Amino acid sequence: MNINRKFNIIFRACDGVNAVNKNPRPYDLTKAQLIKMCFLSLVEALEGINCRILVVGDKLSEEMKNFFSHFNVELYLGDFGNDASIREALRLTKNIPDNEWVYFCEDDYLHTSSSFSQIEIFLNERNNLFKQKIKIYNLSSLINLNGRDLFIFPPDYPDRYKPKFRRHSLIVASSGCHWRQVSNITFTFLTKASTIKKRFSLFMKSSEGANDIWLGKKLFGRSFGFWASSICFSPLPGLTSHMHRDTMTPLVAWEALVKHYAQKLSELKY
Repeated sequence: MNINRKFNIIFRACDGVNAVNKNPRPYDLTKAQLIKMCFLSLVEALEGINCRILVVGDKLSEEMKNFFSHFNVELYLGDFGNDASIREALRLTKNIPDNEWVYFCEDDYLHTSSSFSQIEIFLNERNNLFKQKIKIYNLSSLINLNGRDLFIFPPDYPDRYKPKFRRHSLIVASSGCHWRQVSNITFTFLTKASTIKKRFSLFMKSSEGANDIWLGKKLFGRSFGFWASSICFSPLPGLTSHMHRDTMTPLVAWEALVKHYAQKLSELKY
C-alpha cells in the first residue's frame, strides 16, 4: 500500500428515488436497505486505506441522516435532484489537492472487501503494466498509456460480453487481478483530482441528464482511443456491482455479500 496516496470518496445518496432508470433492484431490496448495504461495503473496503469520505445527501430522510451520522463522514445535505447532486460532487473536488485521488460513488454499488486493496495494487504497478513495445502491425501498441489521464471503473458490466457491445480491449495483469480497457463508464469512477479540474467544464456538461454515454465518448473515444485524452480500466472479475437486475457484475457471489451486509446492518446500533 502507498501510504502517501490519499483517496477522497464522494458518495452520492438519495433514498427518495428508487431507481432513475426504473430497472428493478435484486433480492427485493428497498432503496434504504440498498444504500446502507452499499455504504457499509464501501467502508469495509476502505479499512486500512488513507481516505476521507464525503456524503452528498439528496433529499435524505431522517432515518438516512441518522445512519450516516454514525460514521466518520462529512455530510453535505440539500434538495438537489440527480443532475444537481452530480454537480455538487464535482464542485467538492475544487478544494482537493491535485495529486489526490477522487472516487465518485453512486449509492447503489456494492463493493467486495478487497476492492480498494486491488485498486491500490493496480496503481502501484501501473507504470510497469503500461509499458509497451511499439510494433507497427499492432495498432494498440502505439497508444502511450502512461501519457493518458487514468480512470478506474470498478464494476464489470455484463453487456460487455454481448456480441453487440463487444470491443477490442487492452488487457493487463496486476499482481491482484486482470484489468481491461473500457470506453464506457457511469458516474461511479476513480481518477485524479487534477483530471477533474482540467476537464471540469466537460464533467459539468455531462451532468445535464446524467449523460455518462456522452462523457465516455469525450474522454475515451471509440475503439482503441488513439486521440482520446484519457484511458479507463475495469477489473476482471469486477470489484463492485451496480445493483440493478440487468447490470450486475458476473462471476461474483453478490447474494452472499447482500446477506453478509444485511446481518451487519441488523447488528448496528443507531
